[in-house]
Amino acid sequence: MITRKEKREQEKNVNYFLEFQKICHHFFKGFTNRLRKVKDPRHQSYVTYDSDLMLWMMILKNVCQFTSMRSLSNGLNREECIDNLQKMLATQELHELPHYDTINDFLSRLDPKELENIRIGLIRELLKKRCFEAERIEGKYWGIIIDGTGLFHFNKKHCAHCLKREHTHKKTGETWTDYQHHVLEAKLVVGDMVLSIDSEFIENEHEDVTKQDCERRAFERLSTRLKATFKRLPICILADSLYACESVFQRCEANRWKYMFRFKAGSIPSVAQEFEALKALKYRGQSATTYWVNDIAYQERKLNALEATVQEKEKTHTFLFLTNLPITEKKAEVLVAVGRRRWKIENQGFNRQKHVQYAIQHVNSQNHQAMKNHYLLTQIADILMQLYEKGSKLLRTQKKTAKEISSALLEAIRTRRLTEEDMASLVKPMQVRFTG
Repeated sequence: MITRKEKREQEKNVNYFLEFQKICHHFFKGFTNRLRKVKDPRHQSYVTYDSDLMLWMMILKNVCQFTSMRSLSNGLNREECIDNLQKMLATQELHELPHYDTINDFLSRLDPKELENIRIGLIRELLKKRCFEAERIEGKYWGIIIDGTGLFHFNKKHCAHCLKREHTHKKTGETWTDYQHHVLEAKLVVGDMVLSIDSEFIENEHEDVTKQDCERRAFERLSTRLKATFKRLPICILADSLYACESVFQRCEANRWKYMFRFKAGSIPSVAQEFEALKALKYRGQSATTYWVNDIAYQERKLNALEATVQEKEKTHTFLFLTNLPITEKKAEVLVAVGRRRWKIENQGFNRQKHVQYAIQHVNSQNHQAMKNHYLLTQIADILMQLYEKGSKLLRTQKKTAKEISSALLEAIRTRRLTEEDMASLVKPMQVRFTG
């Protein structure tokens, strides 16, 4: 255990903003250039602030835990911040940082595909570096968790794309409508990190649709795009019981993906009954913590079922999974752990982004397109932040909380000026380990 004095000694000459930049540069050397090359929708004769500055401001909003656009403008309104961003972007002149209204205006015009392409580039760079090869399932498949979550709720109709939910008060019978915006997220799971690889917004095409958009429809769109983007990537889809259905099985098999879904008996009763019958024949009353049955016939395929009882603290949990991965005695325990990775999107994913770091449920703009871009920029910032948190040996040694890490970053930006020597250090080779 490190003492408080040792902590102070370690931090004495550390510029956390520089350390963050080193991690970004190590994994994504051309990251700022990518931000600079987005297709800028503004009339260039009226542009005061370039796209890379605007987008970096939004990334800093997230990593420094500014909960609103106003707090971002106020929090970075210092000469040191202006000077640091000027050096980081290699800009000749920068006298002011853009106001939050200017940034929101830019985001309301920017095509979200530009940010989606940046994120794709980041994921491809990570895969090329082969630093997460040990995290592959069975040494081959990349685990991608799929799940949806709610982002924004309004008492009145926000836009033509809102999902509508009708509610009735149990006692009074009073009815009201809740207008919502949801998103379906695909996250690449590597160790303790869950990195956004794709997002599909669950929304209506227009306000007069006869049937509202839903999570499964969004999965059809997301899976089509994911396959087109990563054609040869060996993927294993991890998801909850909502996805244990014929349409999802067909899509995964057509894409040559493996899958592992939580299973509830009520979703496919015939499979549940067959599993129980075959399990009784196979184990004949033997007591075990793990049971499995391969080759359960369903429609045009055969499914494998895996049941595990896990003791955690004082609670006992039973998990049941459906998969097209073959199950053996040697693989059973490992596959249980693989199936349970799905919870990472709830804990390290949505819960972290909603309640710990990024406040993704806060409405930063009323503009529909800007709302999407805010969300996508948070996913990009989160990739950088997770690599920084898990890859920095100093942060692992000091065991800082997420809030402390963000506070240290903000303090460094606001109080310590980057020097020419600091900028030169970014190109020096470094080694990043995610363990130890």
